[in-house]
Amino acid sequence: MDLNQRKLTKNEWETIETPVSEQEKEVLNLIIQGYNNVNIKYNRYLSLFQYLKIEYSESMEDYLYNKYFSPKLNEIKKNYPTVLSVFQLMTAKNNPTIKKADLIRLEKNDPSKINHDNAYEYLLIDTAEQIVKYKEKKSSKWLFHYFTLSKLIKNSIHNLNRHVLLFVTKILALYEDDVDLTKVIEHSVDFIEKNSVILKYGDISLYEHQKQLFSTMKNPDFDERQASFRAECKLQKKQNGDDESDSDDDDVSPLCSTEKKAPAPRLVLYIAPTGTGKTLSPIGISEKNRVIFVCAARHVGLALARAAISVGKKIAFAFGCSSADDIRLHYFAAKEYTVNKRDGRIKKVDNSVGDKVEIIICDLKSYLPAMYYMKAFNPVENIVVYWDEPTITLDYENHDLHETIQKNWNENLIPNMILSSATLPKLHELTDTLEDFKEKFPGAQIVNIVSHDCKKTIPIINNNGYVVLPHFMSTDYDRVLEIVENCENNLTLLRYFDLKEVVEFILFVDKNNYVIHSNKIARKFASIDDINMMSIKLHYLRCLKNVIGGSWGSIYISLKTNRVKRIENNETIDPKGVPIKKSTIHVQDKNASSNSCAIYVSTKDAYTLTDGPTLFLAADVEKIAKFCIQQANIPAKVMEDILAKIEFNNQVNEKITILEHKLEDLIEKKTMKQQSGDDSYAAKKLKNESKSRDKDIGEKDGEVIKLNADLTLLRSMIKSAELNETFIPNKPLHLKKWADTLNTVGAFTSDIDEDTITDIMLLNDVEDSWKILLLMGIGVFTNHPNITYTEIMKKLADQQKLYMIIASSDYIYGTNYQFCHAYLSKDMKLTQEKIIQALGRVGRNNIQQNYSIRFRDDEQINKLFYKEENKIEVTNMNRLFKTRSII
Repeated sequence: MDLNQRKLTKNEWETIETPVSEQEKEVLNLIIQGYNNVNIKYNRYLSLFQYLKIEYSESMEDYLYNKYFSPKLNEIKKNYPTVLSVFQLMTAKNNPTIKKADLIRLEKNDPSKINHDNAYEYLLIDTAEQIVKYKEKKSSKWLFHYFTLSKLIKNSIHNLNRHVLLFVTKILALYEDDVDLTKVIEHSVDFIEKNSVILKYGDISLYEHQKQLFSTMKNPDFDERQASFRAECKLQKKQNGDDESDSDDDDVSPLCSTEKKAPAPRLVLYIAPTGTGKTLSPIGISEKNRVIFVCAARHVGLALARAAISVGKKIAFAFGCSSADDIRLHYFAAKEYTVNKRDGRIKKVDNSVGDKVEIIICDLKSYLPAMYYMKAFNPVENIVVYWDEPTITLDYENHDLHETIQKNWNENLIPNMILSSATLPKLHELTDTLEDFKEKFPGAQIVNIVSHDCKKTIPIINNNGYVVLPHFMSTDYDRVLEIVENCENNLTLLRYFDLKEVVEFILFVDKNNYVIHSNKIARKFASIDDINMMSIKLHYLRCLKNVIGGSWGSIYISLKTNRVKRIENNETIDPKGVPIKKSTIHVQDKNASSNSCAIYVSTKDAYTLTDGPTLFLAADVEKIAKFCIQQANIPAKVMEDILAKIEFNNQVNEKITILEHKLEDLIEKKTMKQQSGDDSYAAKKLKNESKSRDKDIGEKDGEVIKLNADLTLLRSMIKSAELNETFIPNKPLHLKKWADTLNTVGAFTSDIDEDTITDIMLLNDVEDSWKILLLMGIGVFTNHPNITYTEIMKKLADQQKLYMIIASSDYIYGTNYQFCHAYLSKDMKLTQEKIIQALGRVGRNNIQQNYSIRFRDDEQINKLFYKEENKIEVTNMNRLFKTRSII
């Protein structure tokens, strides 16, 4: 993670201009609209009315039913006589009157070409038919479709045909008494977790924590207060005889204040799981507030910037600023600027005028300049500080940023602040910080928003390949109760409870009467509507803490004895690539290391990493990198050839660097010579247009032309290296060698083009081992002097081109890349909060894929599940987020 408080690079500026996908834009627009309507929801799928774009009327509804849906329902009536009762009272006019224009339009739509991706009613009918079909066959599969239909019918699809709705409602009612809720829970992995239909056709709405936050940050007097502020500022400037904006003052303090009654100051503690849209919430808040977004990790702010620009938000940047003069506006936020006469585009922005800025994104170092900048153009009551991941660096006793954090808190003048993190200390843990805020801003309201999304299952796997859950962790029931209490206080941990193992525990204690009757399934789940992933996992905790006395030993032994490995050892081949004969597998099993399950990520265990990239977190990144290369068993001759090419490229790179410096010095020298003693308009213009200047000099100067030609020649000499697919994890030849007889469906591999490999080969200050890893589809993230390498890795990670990323522990905060699996190395020394942050890197997308988090050390698992006393993050936060605190 890059915690350097420096200015943005050219590449970073270019990155934020890349638009997000259309699907992401839909979500961003939902957030914007959701600020004013927190209950907003929409569905991407259409009813037949919406698809045909026809105005609703009852007559038209009857006509559409007769033409499109009635034939299908008549077929169901004919094939399944047992449901004839459903069709009673289902009547539609046989010859409804409709407009001739509508009739002409309808004749152009062939019913045979319309399906449930065009018209949602077909999906409802098809699902209902599946219920009836499997019921007739006396197959238990009917219950899956019943559960699915019960969820589909609740989705927000406008103008669904009332006759179709009546039909599916009657089907549900017909079989309601046959629903066995215990069976639904038993099969909840298939019914809920892996139900692609429910996931695909579900509504899109705000998370509950976003609804609470937007409701808290309502600012109904924003426009009036803003207008009054601007009017008074303008009047005061006129009285002072100053019609120009103050752009040269370092202290850009507000010029006036309004008499509008100020709302109560607010400090919001905003706690929600990672990957649930917390970092995008400022985009909604900025609808009726001005936002200062501050985060120690620059990539978090840049991700927000890219999203905000994609939906037209007006933003500014404050990175590495020593004063307000260093703040830069995005073009959308520019109020005063000069225009290029040739193409009409903005040429130069006056960054001192920030009237239009809605969100300013800054690092810790730049917070105070950003604060004074925003105060110059907005009343403080209209400004909100959104401090993202305030606990970054707080797991260290001492850190260079601690003094900056304390200074920002001490000198802050904004009365509205949001502290946002999945691992923010709880309300009762921040007594000193909260009291300090209330003392500084009298009448301040403290708002606590805590949310626990549990729509996904991301199982924790130990170093033996087994799923980890509280009931497997101790024979001592009192210790188990300690874990349960910690989980109840940190419900975000529920998303790491494997649903399959949770259900097995619930069914075991329920059927064997290990819990009292009031805690059984029949008493806690009244209908199918009560069953979802969250309610099942909460019931698991309820059962776990209400086991009948004296029975825990039997429960523990029975479940632990019968549990099955989630990740099996690959016993078909040894780490060196030698196939193991069947007769020796049993012997191999007895002698195999109990702590080496799925650790050979570049060879025999790569096939277990499915669906998407993997993140390998380690304290010693170089050690893991060398291990991956060593285990790849690349033949010596191949390795020598690659290293020879890399060494040749390194020598060429040195020559390129020398020539590039020489060229820069030469151009600067010639430019200075042209400008010396010349105060003419032409000289000033030349000075202001550096790019045009360099181009002119390059085209006319023979010495410069020769240097450019030499550079082109040297760059063409760079040798591209490549590995045979046998050595690239999960490529076809690799799978054939290492997992030929195993199930390799979904095995994820890299996709790196030759141009990217050449770009990496051109870089200096990059370890040779890292270049070899790239050929294998593996990237490295750590604090690295070569920014270009890091930027290339970020791009590859964003595009999911890498098979794996090896990263240091500080990389875990705010990473928005999509990972399906993660390893936590044995050498990692993490606090409980930092472990939770690490877990949050996995499963950030909306698709339910196969996820896993693989711990190499059981002690880290214990630290996660047991209560941690004297948390260093809590101590540091109460110390640093306190006025006049001593560092």
